[in-house]
Amino acid sequence: MLGRSFSGVRGVVCVFRGTGPADAWLVRDRLEAEGIPVQVRDDLSAGRGELPILDSWPTLWVSAERAAEAEAFLHREATLRLVVPPWTCTACGEVNEGSFEWCWSCQIEPQ
Repeated sequence: MLGRSFSGVRGVVCVFRGTGPADAWLVRDRLEAEGIPVQVRDDLSAGRGELPILDSWPTLWVSAERAAEAEAFLHREATLRLVVPPWTCTACGEVNEGSFEWCWSCQIEPQ
């Protein structure tokens, strides 16, 4: 399903299917920070248990013109997160996971 448009939905492409609202909205925020407008659809978390699980997971949609850019960004982000070593905050000395963009303790960005 990812990377394809559904029949009846023209000009937009699904680039991400979350496993819950949190990851979908976080990924949406990352894409929008890159200047890629995103639409969250299918966030039917209230229907979990009543609907098939895949039908209740939220999806992220972008315009067809921006789909390749969005998919490349998501791939790059996923790859980077796998290889980033932990870092120590210069402000408070706290050790943070490599995937953290700022210190979990004092919210300072790494230098």
